Amino acid sequence: MAVLALMAAMMLSVTSSAQKIARQTTSRTEQFRESRRAFERMNQRLSQATLNTYWDYVDSTGQPRTAGTATTFTPNKYCRISELRYLQTNASSLAAPRGGTMVGNAVFFQAPLGKSDTSAVAGLNSLLNTTGFFIERGNDSTLRPTTVSASKTRYRLYELTEPTENLTIYSLTSGNASYKLAAWLTTPLAVPGNSHRLADNIVALLFQAQYSIPGPNGTSTPTSSFLYSSTPISAGTSGNQTITENNLPPNVRVTMIALDEPSARRVADGSITLTDATDDTTLAQLEKDLTDNRLNYRKFESTVRIGPAKWSAK
Repeated sequence: MAVLALMAAMMLSVTSSAQKIARQTTSRTEQFRESRRAFERMNQRLSQATLNTYWDYVDSTGQPRTAGTATTFTPNKYCRISELRYLQTNASSLAAPRGGTMVGNAVFFQAPLGKSDTSAVAGLNSLLNTTGFFIERGNDSTLRPTTVSASKTRYRLYELTEPTENLTIYSLTSGNASYKLAAWLTTPLAVPGNSHRLADNIVALLFQAQYSIPGPNGTSTPTSSFLYSSTPISAGTSGNQTITENNLPPNVRVTMIALDEPSARRVADGSITLTDATDDTTLAQLEKDLTDNRLNYRKFESTVRIGPAKWSAK
């Protein structure tokens, strides 16, 4: 009987351990499934980025012909023109819409997503929207029901989508092709209702544009950069346009790191400080932070080809 009792106790211990491991595995699987879905959605959206670029004459100030300048317009040169914008930047340069801290890279662009809050245009699935992705670290006070008092501080991945009827970009760039400011982005970003959570515990997000810089005699140099802007710089001046002006990058490498919930709780208690990853060097340091602190994480990587990109070195 003593032997049987000992065997039963051992079996109970083994069963309990197996159940605990199963629960932990299930929890991690569910956590990373949410991250995987968010990653796939981000890639799909990014592939739809568009600038609707066209070629036109501009005057010495970089402006194309408008109705108001039709009789006085003097062509200066032929340039790529777009009223739309594409931007990859360090998120820390932006104000967090929910009062938290922005980390990693962020990307913003226009795409035909058909998002509208007006029933009069419901069903028009190709309407243009300003959209983008970013990480904000902060509590969930604006996300949880009012009946729940306890808050959680987490790194969260958000998707920004400005409804078509509120689209800011054209009011700034139409008739002003050399517009260089960022109100097209900061205005919709400042409205918390324009962004929604895609996944919790996303501690790193990087976008690396991959393109070629033209050289003499038809040569080109492969280039990649975590910072990329299609904003016009030199249109209308005596020099040529830079290769990025009013151009989408043809390919973008996307990197994302997600934690499981137990690891995220350890980070949230303030005892672990994570490096803000914005390039390959800081990304390597972040992975070292995670490994040294025995945090369970998963790294997602892909290269997205932007279909509407009409890449040209000329």
